[in-house]
Amino acid sequence: MPMGEQRGERGYRQMELNPQAADGVMHSPERVRMRVEQARQQAEFYEQQRVQLETQRKELELSNEQKAMFSANLNEVGMKLHNAVRRLEQELESMDKEQREVESVNECFKRHLQILSALQPQNWSTDGFEDRLREALAKLDRAENDFNEAYSMGRRFRHTDIFRHKPGVKTDREPIGKTMLHFMVKGFSFHLPLFILLLITWLIYLWIAHAS
Repeated sequence: MPMGEQRGERGYRQMELNPQAADGVMHSPERVRMRVEQARQQAEFYEQQRVQLETQRKELELSNEQKAMFSANLNEVGMKLHNAVRRLEQELESMDKEQREVESVNECFKRHLQILSALQPQNWSTDGFEDRLREALAKLDRAENDFNEAYSMGRRFRHTDIFRHKPGVKTDREPIGKTMLHFMVKGFSFHLPLFILLLITWLIYLWIAHAS
């Protein structure tokens, strides 16, 4: 056989054997183990990704629930505070108004105290006594009328307790000025007959003395 033909046959046979050798290397146990390990690692990676995504999904759902719960509590507490602030402002306004009224009554009572304290009836002389007494009785009546009116008006006060219990004053009693005036008139009426009798006796005495 010629040399060229031998070389060609050997080369042809060698080429036929290469695919088989290459296929044997690709399916070798080491190669298979590598592929299995790669597949296992890839599966583990995908599982980690799935677990991570599931964890993120649950965390997102939980955070959304917590946000919704917090928002509901926030709105509830905010509405309670809003209503409380509104009522407190109304209450403060009512208290300010009542305080101004109570201060006005207090100033009125102070003025009456100054006026009544300056009367000093024990120092009155007999000259012009009745005129001074009438003036004093008028001042006393005004003080008592303002006192009664303040306690009558004070029933509508919501924040002040002092006007709810009137101290030691009967509601059916007439003002002391009217009582004193009535007492003076009654006393004058009682002594009028005696005064007339004395006057007649004095006139008779003067007539007898003049006749003598």
